[in-house]
Amino acid sequence: MIFNSYGFLLLFLPVVLAGYYLLGRAFASRTPSFVWLVLSSLVFYGTLSPAYLAVLVASVGLNFLAVRQLVGLSPEDPRRRVVFLAALVGNLAFLAYFKYTGFVLENVNALLGTHLQVFQAAYPTGMSFYTFIQIGCLVETYTGQVEQLSFLRYAVFGTFFPYITAGPIVRQSEIFRQMELAHGEQTGRTPIAVGLTMFAMGLFKKAVLADNIGPFVATLFGAAAAGGATSPANAWIGALAYTLELYFDFSGYSDMAIGLGCMLGLRLPLNFNSPLKATSLVDFWRRWHMTMVRFFTSHVYTPMAVSLMRSSVRHRLPTPVRLLAVLCFPVFVTFVLVGLWHGATWGFVISGAIHGAGLAVNLTWRELRARLALPGVPSLLGWGMTMLLVVVANVFLRADSVQSALHVLQMMAGLLPAAQAAPGQFYGVATVLGTVTVVPAVLWLGALAGVALLFPRNTQQILDRYPVALPSIPSPEPEPSVRISWRPSARWAVAIAALGGVGLASLGGQSPFLYYQF
Repeated sequence: MIFNSYGFLLLFLPVVLAGYYLLGRAFASRTPSFVWLVLSSLVFYGTLSPAYLAVLVASVGLNFLAVRQLVGLSPEDPRRRVVFLAALVGNLAFLAYFKYTGFVLENVNALLGTHLQVFQAAYPTGMSFYTFIQIGCLVETYTGQVEQLSFLRYAVFGTFFPYITAGPIVRQSEIFRQMELAHGEQTGRTPIAVGLTMFAMGLFKKAVLADNIGPFVATLFGAAAAGGATSPANAWIGALAYTLELYFDFSGYSDMAIGLGCMLGLRLPLNFNSPLKATSLVDFWRRWHMTMVRFFTSHVYTPMAVSLMRSSVRHRLPTPVRLLAVLCFPVFVTFVLVGLWHGATWGFVISGAIHGAGLAVNLTWRELRARLALPGVPSLLGWGMTMLLVVVANVFLRADSVQSALHVLQMMAGLLPAAQAAPGQFYGVATVLGTVTVVPAVLWLGALAGVALLFPRNTQQILDRYPVALPSIPSPEPEPSVRISWRPSARWAVAIAALGGVGLASLGGQSPFLYYQF
């Protein structure tokens, strides 16, 4: 079961909402409501696979025991560090077994000419996300940010279905603090209306915008995998189509997850803030997958940068070397790990390395510009360079191998002889919006780019009168020339119902979110 399925929309979600609100009104304590949320979340995740559910339950149960141990031990007790390190290594080993065993063996066999084989289970959907959520809780407990613990509340935190499959990566303080509130403080007609509005906009992005551009993406990358070639224009159409597909797919998912949390009285942190409007790579990563960037910044980049800074000062390294060590090396390593976290292939690693190298250059330029009072890069040029790097890196995310990715990049650069296609067609494939309108690839891309780049306000900005989500990474926005602001009115109700209706009518077969594979 996924958010954009009839079973979820017409059966699961209404039943969960009805049960949650009825229990909240019937009992003064929130315990029955929380039990209902845990059971609902387990049912939701179990529909993906019973084996996946067993892994999730084991992860949540073992991490709860570790967190409880940490809470019960005094800061001076040496056993506390042992428990923390054992739990941290256990989580990483658990994730590595399910996600990276095949990748490691494939490369060992290729390097040594061996044929090693071991049992490898299928990768459970969302494991990267819920593992990092639990690791974050372990770290914050170890540093004294968790003073008391309830198994039921930890179970809600560890299994909550709106974010368990693809984020956002929440912090324990963001969820536990809201659980202390009375049931009626963040629930009721207004949170339901606001959450449904956010959810409907996300469903439209996924079902109408992202899914209908998918055929162009599949055509290009399928041809590249088979060794075919096309014109640079067609290759660019396919590469740009994937960037926009990924954009609207993940933006739609993020809106739907936040909307679900709002309806159920648990506001989630923002995870997506118009990243294609970014005029630098630093700005892009303040806007794309914001909670993942927050996690890696807090737990990987900052400790590494602080350690290197102290070491460089202690050894009195020259300023250029210090700049390289503190700015470039940590961000490059962090984003190689970000790429590997997304997927166990060399394409993901290379994509992360491209972003890491780009960020190192961006940060170094900002430092030099501040020191030497150099003029800034024009916004349009900065946006163009940022988007070029993003599109190239995304080719490695989508291609089924590094060789296929290089093949696509060669086609984009015009380095391969092109196959011929009929005028107005992209490899002879057209996309269909609903069942009536056939949209040529270029017009469809232009329409989606227009929505992403020119629409004056994104979904959370449209709902800014109401606390639909928690803040994540600050990314200041200029005041839009056109102010579009949702309010509970008949006009808005009709508009959102129409938007959600089009999204519902556009659902076809199973179309999982792209981030489910990460």
